[in-house]
Amino acid sequence: MTALVGAALLGQAAADGSDGWLTIVVLLLLAGGGYGLSVILHPFKHCPTCKSSPRSYGAIYTKSFRLCSRCGGSGRIRRFGAGEG
Repeated sequence: MTALVGAALLGQAAADGSDGWLTIVVLLLLAGGGYGLSVILHPFKHCPTCKSSPRSYGAIYTKSFRLCSRCGGSGRIRRFGAGEG
């Protein structure tokens, strides 16, 4: 079924069965486009170092804290492909 969909998208017949690679290419392009759109809409993810809790409080002096060194205290970092913008 997916071979027929891939062949129909590119206007080729699926009678000989040699377009399995074509279906894979079409599916990879669709998945890449979906990820690209997702990165444009949601460029940030939770910081894995501080787990979105950017302050690390002291054990003895409990009112003192330091910020996460990876996210700079924002609790989020940019996803792969989002750029620096």
